[in-house]
Amino acid sequence: ARRLTKERRAASRQLARDALVLQQMHSEQERQVRTKRTVERARVRKIMDVEAHELKKMATETSVIMDTSVKRYSAKKEAKRLNQRVGGNATAETAAKPNAKASAKPAKAKGVKKKGKAK
Repeated sequence: ARRLTKERRAASRQLARDALVLQQMHSEQERQVRTKRTVERARVRKIMDVEAHELKKMATETSVIMDTSVKRYSAKKEAKRLNQRVGGNATAETAAKPNAKASAKPAKAKGVKKKGKAK
């Protein structure tokens, strides 16, 4: 009976070792599969990003929709440009003149030195 118990315990220990080895093998296989899957995902993502970038590039090369030199992007931009706001000291009359800022400045007197450090 003692020998039988000893054999049973030895067999149980061996089964536990075998189960541990099998578990390690399965986890290694799972790790390899996971790594391959991650690498493949990265490869596919890179391909898709390059493809999306190329499509955007092609769309901007041929499309007139976003080309602001042909047509303004904002529909109301032209109306805003024609009806500019007037602020500060400007009035509707002075804002209409292109050189209003230049004529508004007083002319400096020549030969008059400013107070401060001498050069």
